[in-house]
Amino acid sequence: MPSFETEVNVDVEVEFEVYCNSCGEGLCSESTTTRGRTRGDLQVRVNACPRCMKNKDEEIDELTTKNEELENEKEVLENTIAELKRELESVSE
Repeated sequence: MPSFETEVNVDVEVEFEVYCNSCGEGLCSESTTTRGRTRGDLQVRVNACPRCMKNKDEEIDELTTKNEELENEKEVLENTIAELKRELESVSE
């Protein structure tokens, strides 16, 4: 769990929990605390949610597959259109 020591009393530690706003996964293990280099402000750094990142990767894979399928279907339809145009030209001659 991330925490900060306060300046008022070194023995006091502020603990808090971090959760993903999208899926609710606990992100304490994906979080670190520090103080800023210039002003010494308290900072929390949170890595991207691993569960959400995995879900997005799966969604990208699904969309990539669907896109490839649509591109193949488009090519088949374009070939069919070209074939029908040739047939139409031969009939109208």
